[in-house]
Amino acid sequence: ITGEGDKAFSTGRDLKDSKNHTKEDARNYMQRCLDSALAIKRFSLPTVAAINGFAFGWGMEVALACDLRVAKRDSVLCFPECGLGIFPGAAGTVMLPRLVGPGVAKDLILTSRKFSGEEALELGVVNRSIDGSSQDTVDAAVDIAFTIASNGPLGVKGARIVIDEGLDVAFDQHVEISNKYRFPLNDTEDFNEALKAFGEKRKPEFKGI
Repeated sequence: ITGEGDKAFSTGRDLKDSKNHTKEDARNYMQRCLDSALAIKRFSLPTVAAINGFAFGWGMEVALACDLRVAKRDSVLCFPECGLGIFPGAAGTVMLPRLVGPGVAKDLILTSRKFSGEEALELGVVNRSIDGSSQDTVDAAVDIAFTIASNGPLGVKGARIVIDEGLDVAFDQHVEISNKYRFPLNDTEDFNEALKAFGEKRKPEFKGI
């Protein structure tokens, strides 16, 4: 997921338009923002955000909803909401602390300060920081996506579920969730194919069964 062109990933809401919102408009707008971010978060396949230029507000929440994030080194990121008397409402205040911890999340959200793609990598907000062109950032995100796609789809799907479902549970329960999805993979055709391919020194051809 990336923005059109190289000026911005997404700058979030149009403040000029927002000042004319009725109470109902504001509620509907926020609900649409939340629904769209959660749709990405709950998407059945892995998602990668390629962040170029500016990523503000809802744009940051879209990026957080993705499984992985790649940012151009000099891109500018920000959660500006507290500076407007509100706070990130499309699950940003839920997703960010789960990703980087409450201390970093409070720093970025409560101060509304701008930070670079380089700092975002240092803070753990993004997975890669690219020192190159905007296209290089997109290419890096695509490379990650192709690398994931080359792996067994059942393993990738199961790993995503276990990681996400285990965020709010105790360790032993998390292990149970892992076992629920991991043990059945021992009996799949894909796993047998991977073992066969290893012995034949070739890449496995996964079918998702």
